[in-house]
Amino acid sequence: MLRFDLKRKQKEIEEIDYWEMGILDLKISYFGDEVSLCLEDYHNKEKYWEIKFLVCAKVEYSNDALDIQWRKDQPVKNMTRGELHHHGQEISLQIYEENPDFVKCMVDIGLLQMTIVCRDIQIEHLDLKGAHFFWQDNDVL
Repeated sequence: MLRFDLKRKQKEIEEIDYWEMGILDLKISYFGDEVSLCLEDYHNKEKYWEIKFLVCAKVEYSNDALDIQWRKDQPVKNMTRGELHHHGQEISLQIYEENPDFVKCMVDIGLLQMTIVCRDIQIEHLDLKGAHFFWQDNDVL
């Protein structure tokens, strides 16, 4: 049995109004057990949203690395904020058919699509002040 109401969680995600919002960062931590997606908040420039997918059983993704014309062999870690073109497109949830205690999450952020199978999802509205994203180091170069 899921640890949360699936429809309510989908509504919470939709209330972020994430469509076309810039993606600040995506982190996969703890050997794939946790995925963190950080999104701009166009309604409050002093805050950002973090969606954490917790107790992940499966994390699959595809990105634009094969598109040599677009990426020009440049690693994402060396890009500035202006060079990143990831924006919220779609986040949808459904019960994972193989185990109803888990949820299957389809995440489309433009240049990257993910399928995450996880046990829980947390949503936080955090202060930008003091937050650190990898591209901030590149913007000052």
